[in-house]
Amino acid sequence: MKSQFTYIRSESLEQALDFLARNGPETSLLAGGTDLMIAIRNGEMFSRYVLDISRLPEARVIQLSEGRLQIGAAATFTEIIRSSVVQASAPVLVSACKCIGSTQIRNAGTLGGNVANASPAADGIPPLVVHRARALLRTASTERLVPVEELVTGPYRTSIQPGEVLIHFLLEPVSATYRHSFQRVARRRALAIARMSVAAIASLGTDGIVTDLRLSPGSVTPAPCRMTAAENHLLGKRPDSELIREAAEMVSLEMIRQSGIRHSTEYKKPAVEGLVVKALTELFQE
Repeated sequence: MKSQFTYIRSESLEQALDFLARNGPETSLLAGGTDLMIAIRNGEMFSRYVLDISRLPEARVIQLSEGRLQIGAAATFTEIIRSSVVQASAPVLVSACKCIGSTQIRNAGTLGGNVANASPAADGIPPLVVHRARALLRTASTERLVPVEELVTGPYRTSIQPGEVLIHFLLEPVSATYRHSFQRVARRRALAIARMSVAAIASLGTDGIVTDLRLSPGSVTPAPCRMTAAENHLLGKRPDSELIREAAEMVSLEMIRQSGIRHSTEYKKPAVEGLVVKALTELFQE
């Protein structure tokens, strides 16, 4: 049996926030709907109201603003892929968005929904983490900026409160000299949810020394994070295959430290190491 609810479309952000101030705990938000519609069809959505925020202009912008890349939470994956601003400032996010679902899913699905759903396999989250992205959350009377790795607190859990709307993300843009890599493993080459992924960006000096490195895996830790030990292992050095292998092992050890030993560890440990090696090799190859 499908879920029963009242559908409401807000005409302005103020109208949406006012409605949520009165009905927040009983309301689910609709942007792209690629996750919500499945729950509705399966009878697993129990909210009294569904509030459509997909048309709010404040949640659809993609622009550089005061030295930050601003991407609206309701911007679709296709819009992000096609944006010349994102291509220049956060190409690793473009690479990740290209891996998400089918053309139809990318046309409808949104970056905000990808984060708010908080699936461990969400392809959009690791690129946001390496770009030190913060999410703007608003209510009728408050607003706050939260780092993405603090917004997602665990599998399918976030710190978003009833009555809050995720408006946009603010990313640190990178220059054209930065290198990037997004790698993932799935059951199929396309149209499949990632079993694990890795987003990485790096900058090298003219002497080949690593001056900046940011590395974030998906689907291997309870909540999104940077792999700082592996990053620090390569900073200030000229990377080679041995250093890359050591950094990859640091990632797998951190995965085990956070997640513990599980039945899947025997598979995941070499798999995540291989994925990190592939990402870092792509970053540092001549």
